[in-house]
Amino acid sequence: MCGRFSLDRFPESVVAALIDAEIEFVPRAEVCPADRVDVVFRGDAGNEIASMQWGWKRSFSSKPLINARSAGAWEKKTWAQALRDRRCIIPASGFFEWDENQPQGRRDKYRIEPMDGDGFAFAGLYEISTGGEMFMSILTTTPSPRLSRIHHRMPVILNRDCYADWLESKDRKLLEPMMRPLHDSQLRLTREQRAPDLFSM
Repeated sequence: MCGRFSLDRFPESVVAALIDAEIEFVPRAEVCPADRVDVVFRGDAGNEIASMQWGWKRSFSSKPLINARSAGAWEKKTWAQALRDRRCIIPASGFFEWDENQPQGRRDKYRIEPMDGDGFAFAGLYEISTGGEMFMSILTTTPSPRLSRIHHRMPVILNRDCYADWLESKDRKLLEPMMRPLHDSQLRLTREQRAPDLFSM
């Protein structure tokens, strides 16, 4: 997690709490790794929004690094500097998980949405290449009890009262409690489709 998320409706409450700007919204049923999305970060003049590519490029990995495990990220060379200085928030209307208890290729797909409200605020990290390109990765944490039945990770989802501190604070003791799983009462899980049984076709 997280390998797919959704922007099929505009997460207005999240965006409005972060930035006062007009955003051209194009609905997208699924956002995939290497796609570009609007991300909020703290700039010189306050909160800013920029189009960033999902996934950091690294020579040691053939695939972009789309997720960063919050546990241990403070000490890892790949993430430590960004966690201190380049945090961002990725608005989303929901995200997807596939039941990892089932065989590969035959897993049930679940959509996870907020129980109340129109979207999530994923905690993320970003970097800027020497050419000026911006890339982001989504922080993950252990799952809530209910979500743990289908997957071992979930994105770090911020409560509204944490937005400003997540973007601005330098206090590790303040930031670390934000990287805990959202409570089950705040999540709605819906099985979106059952994978076809290849042996019955």
